[in-house]
Amino acid sequence: MTNTRLPHPPVPGTTTRLLRALLACAVLAATTGVPLPAAAQAAQSEWRGVGRVVAFADVHGAYAELVTLLRESAVIDAQDRWAAGRTHVVSLGDLLDRGADSRKVMDLLMRLQDEAAAAGGGLRVVIGNHEAMNVLGDLRYVAPGEYASYTDLEPAGQRAALRTAWEQRNGPGSGTAFDQKFPPGYFGHRVALGPEGRYGRWILGLPVAVVVNDTLFMHAGPSAALRGMSVSDLNIRYRTALVDYARLEAQLEQAGLLQPGDGFNARPQLAAERLAARVATGDEKAKDLEATVQAFTQADDHPLLNPAGPNWYRGAALCNEVSETDVLAPLLQQFGVNRLVVGHTPTRNLRAVTRFDGRVVKLDTGMNRAVYKGRGAALFIDGTKLGVRYAGEPEVASLSPEGLHVAPDDVEDAAVAAALESGTISVVGPRGADTMDVVVEHAGRKIPAVFAVRKDDAVRNELAAYRLDRHLGLGIVPATARREIQGRPGYLQARPEKWVTQGDAQRQSLRGGGWCALEPQFQLVYAFDMLVGNEARTAETLLFDTSEWNVYVTGQERAFGVGKSVPEYLAARPPTPGVELRRRLGTLSAPTLATVLGELLDERRRKAILDRRDALLALPAAAAAHPAR
Repeated sequence: MTNTRLPHPPVPGTTTRLLRALLACAVLAATTGVPLPAAAQAAQSEWRGVGRVVAFADVHGAYAELVTLLRESAVIDAQDRWAAGRTHVVSLGDLLDRGADSRKVMDLLMRLQDEAAAAGGGLRVVIGNHEAMNVLGDLRYVAPGEYASYTDLEPAGQRAALRTAWEQRNGPGSGTAFDQKFPPGYFGHRVALGPEGRYGRWILGLPVAVVVNDTLFMHAGPSAALRGMSVSDLNIRYRTALVDYARLEAQLEQAGLLQPGDGFNARPQLAAERLAARVATGDEKAKDLEATVQAFTQADDHPLLNPAGPNWYRGAALCNEVSETDVLAPLLQQFGVNRLVVGHTPTRNLRAVTRFDGRVVKLDTGMNRAVYKGRGAALFIDGTKLGVRYAGEPEVASLSPEGLHVAPDDVEDAAVAAALESGTISVVGPRGADTMDVVVEHAGRKIPAVFAVRKDDAVRNELAAYRLDRHLGLGIVPATARREIQGRPGYLQARPEKWVTQGDAQRQSLRGGGWCALEPQFQLVYAFDMLVGNEARTAETLLFDTSEWNVYVTGQERAFGVGKSVPEYLAARPPTPGVELRRRLGTLSAPTLATVLGELLDERRRKAILDRRDALLALPAAAAAHPAR
């Protein structure tokens, strides 16, 4: 898998053999006769004709906060028993990690699943990336308190024996390092959350997506990697990917090519290196493991378990709505739903919000207050009515659209625009000819920006580009305002907190690594340049936010001519506008442009925009939505 992970330390060989034997005994003790509440429901992925639906997201071990939320939402009673009757409740995953009480959370939900089914309702628990990580052994976010809650599953004497073996191999005084690497409860945790453990088997029985009525519930969100699948297909394929990885990992551990405590990221490489070392010594049996190592490497890189998978992909939560609509809309149609509800990505203001004209609900509001400073939120869906209740608040609130966030992306664009219009400007230093880095202070915020001393025509063009961008809802031109510094007129334009030009990136050999793919962002730039007739695009006027690698443009000072041709730099590879961009371009008209740009551009130049729009729409469309990262 290509997710960034932190490695865990290896346990030396002598300890490995003892650990494997002790864990095998513990597995038998921990898994005998344990009921699996999800097992009977695992094969079903869709429920239609349901009345009331309630959903919550990303508990992260916050048991007390979850109980409060469920009680206040009438899902459970004062004794924490199911009280929601025929209601369907959906958990969007990430029950584990970061909080101490994840085991209590799982115990509660496992019990409530049976109670809900008996009452004619349902508790649908969707697997999150943190559940999958724990089953597969990616333990970078496990809190010390989580490990401690599993000490009861460690056989008597196990820890002492392992610690002694560690010290014998690493020398006197090394026991402290053992305690740090394998905290109390670590080994019980691995038994319980392994594929054969009580919680591991439950997790492997959970779906990665469910449909209730016209809503798709998923932890992170759908990417182009899910094309052609039904919800049932997706659940089967995802579960198979997890099981295959766990099965192959166990085989390689049994063969000694993997060891408990190996760095999770490094597992495929370590297995290959250890195999090569054995082959080099003439071990003929080692060659029989080559196919297993190769299969494990492929399982580790399975597309459903990687950033494009349903438990990692953040396109619906973070990426540009114009380009991402071309990914999202066909998938919603494919799954037969009108709406997607996700967790995984905490909302900026820790309140539930919508995107894509209400087709997406972001429900991760930071329930684990100690970590995220938020509170639990319960989404209520009753027919076409949606509302949200926050723990500790008496009233059900309405959902609001998430405002546009451009640069900097942690401040709503409207607030950035207000700051540029009337904030106090402080010069930080020169950036180029008649251009300087500045900070704008307004309403307690500091907005990074650039001030360019320019003549009126250049200022008008930059303002026109900004207004046209916002009218179309593209969000690739940073907020721009006409201002003066020390009596010198020009324009003020916002910037991300950390940014580079494309030229900077090329000179410094920087490579983007954000959640949102670069190619669809470039396609928006190309289409916009053609629309405004920008013949002056350079590597210094295309910008990257280096935290998320979002793409922004400036340098429209010489745009908005009356020509109709494709800009020269795009002649060899013209833009391929997608479905949603075409729809938005189709809304442009002479009256609309007169309203939006009338004070900045004359009628002749506004008509040229429509002519270039028509030429843009005449270009071939993209063959398909961009592939997910």
